[in-house]
Amino acid sequence: MRFYFEDFTEFNYKKLIELAKQKYNFITYQDIKASRDNVIIWRHDVDYSMHRALKLAEIEADLGIVSTYFLNFHSNTYNLLENEVFEIGKNIIKLGHKVGLHFDATFYNLNIDEVERFYECLGKERRMLEDLYETNVSVFSFHNPDVGGWLAFEEYSACGMINTYSLFLKNNFTYCSDSNGYWRFKRLEDVLNSGEKKLHILTHPVWWVPNEMSPRERINRCIDGRKDKCNLIYDNLLDELGRLNVR
Repeated sequence: MRFYFEDFTEFNYKKLIELAKQKYNFITYQDIKASRDNVIIWRHDVDYSMHRALKLAEIEADLGIVSTYFLNFHSNTYNLLENEVFEIGKNIIKLGHKVGLHFDATFYNLNIDEVERFYECLGKERRMLEDLYETNVSVFSFHNPDVGGWLAFEEYSACGMINTYSLFLKNNFTYCSDSNGYWRFKRLEDVLNSGEKKLHILTHPVWWVPNEMSPRERINRCIDGRKDKCNLIYDNLLDELGRLNVR
């Protein structure tokens, strides 16, 4: 299997956006039922790195396009309530992008048979995200939808939010994803050149880095960056308080 590590760089990301702009009109989820042909929805599930999300948001803003960033309250590598991470989310919105809810049903041990409790938990997290960023949240995506059978939840909307895994989107848009740091179905460049009329693109910001790396190296880069930042915060606090930093 060819993994195309060279695809997943900031330089190539810019090239892909430029190619998409030549062939498609960028729309948001609110426009999907009114859309005609030659449209593209671009979404980001932010699983690991808000810093990488901001970098992609800046590239997109420079190129004049709007995408949607799905934020997760249960990530293992970022915390939306942390000062710096919270400010990154605000900056993504200031750049003109939308935010959606990246919902992790496994946090609540939910499966597809627990629809009533699902609606309760989903609505709660929607309100949390709206309160946090003082913005309307009108779309959600499942995190790891294979777990618990949530790929089978195909309702158009839930709790006032459009479902990115809805039957409507599956039937009307061609899907392309970079999950796990490679092209699971088709290479994005090939999809953009395929002549498909409506595209639904999912990218995960952690995979898009300055230089060519394997997926595992990209994850290590994220984890090491988080570790180094935590160490720096600790060291700076002791310096500020004039205390010994005993090593």
